[in-house]
Amino acid sequence: PPDRPITLNFQRAELTAVLHAFAQFTKLNIVASERARGQVTLRLDRVPWRTAFDLLLEANGLAMSRIGDVIWVAPAAEVAARERQRFEAHARAAELEPLASRSFELHYARAEDLRRLLTGSGAQRALSKRGAAVADARTNLLFVTDLPARLDEIGELVRRLDAPARQVLIEARIVEGDKGLSRELGVRLGVTPVNPDGAPARGLTAGAGSTVYDFAAGPISGFEAAGLGLTLLAARATRLLDIQLSALEAEGRGRVVSSPRVVTADRTKAVVEQGTELPYQAKVGQGVSGVQFRRASLKLEVEPQITPDGRVILDLDVAKDSVGEQTAAGPAINTKHVQTRVEIEDGGTVSIGGIDASDDRDDVTRVPLLGKIPVLGALFSHRAHRDQRSELVVFITPRVVESD
Repeated sequence: PPDRPITLNFQRAELTAVLHAFAQFTKLNIVASERARGQVTLRLDRVPWRTAFDLLLEANGLAMSRIGDVIWVAPAAEVAARERQRFEAHARAAELEPLASRSFELHYARAEDLRRLLTGSGAQRALSKRGAAVADARTNLLFVTDLPARLDEIGELVRRLDAPARQVLIEARIVEGDKGLSRELGVRLGVTPVNPDGAPARGLTAGAGSTVYDFAAGPISGFEAAGLGLTLLAARATRLLDIQLSALEAEGRGRVVSSPRVVTADRTKAVVEQGTELPYQAKVGQGVSGVQFRRASLKLEVEPQITPDGRVILDLDVAKDSVGEQTAAGPAINTKHVQTRVEIEDGGTVSIGGIDASDDRDDVTRVPLLGKIPVLGALFSHRAHRDQRSELVVFITPRVVESD
């Protein structure tokens, strides 16, 4: 072993004699170059033999090259020149070595993705300079041509990459209700100021100052979301969420407008979008106008990442576009956007509130025919201004899908 201690005491000894002592101690074959000559004076007491050998070479301007159990010792410049010659000879042999081809049938990975990985540039390239790869999208086959030794390495790399990805079920609940809906749901799920110091206590409560279950979950690395309100609920609170939403619907204070569900692979983005497209006039050429569409929607982009301990990191991108004031070019679009990253347990829920919606309009009711009479028509019509404000709350629940 390289840490086996050795004791040396030489006074003006020949370098070849010192190398012979190392060969006897290590049971290795040491060959010295004709230029490795000189006298050595050293005294070392119980030093790891590899450390002592390196010190001996460095003090005398020498270097070593190891091939199997044989160590060749020579001046550093000579060793560098020999290594360069060996490398160039190996490169010339590789240029003359015949190429081989192999096909890989992929079951999980896309052939085109692996082709780009193998044929990258610079240090990212897995193939040799003479190697090439072709992907067939129809059969998902990958064809690789390269040196036989490199093909064995490529085969092991493909085997490791062509593995099934874990799946995550993303459940979203889009709830619409009266202004302050997110605060109301927070109270119902147990976020109430019941601690003696007046701080909010998170969880189900049973009497002043006590908590039965702690439902809170924290953002990753203390990262707080900005813009829209973000709340994290643990898996135990998620099980109560549907009950509370049903209670709100029964009271007429809110309703679940949509419950999309999508399954996505680990580290793969999933998109959930709901809204409308608004037509507007736009110039499409010289003096020519046409109808184009502008999207006003609630868009959720979620990219899950499963941690080794079974928790889920969510990269969230939430955008809420709504119709604004009418302009000469068409309706303006009011936007709200939040982008954040949170970590939550499997089955926990991310609640995103603060998405306000409003319905501001004038309603006119008339008596047929009489309501359209000038001046007198006002006596047979009724005008009412309606200003209704509501709030959207989005709940996102990731669940890891266990494979059979």
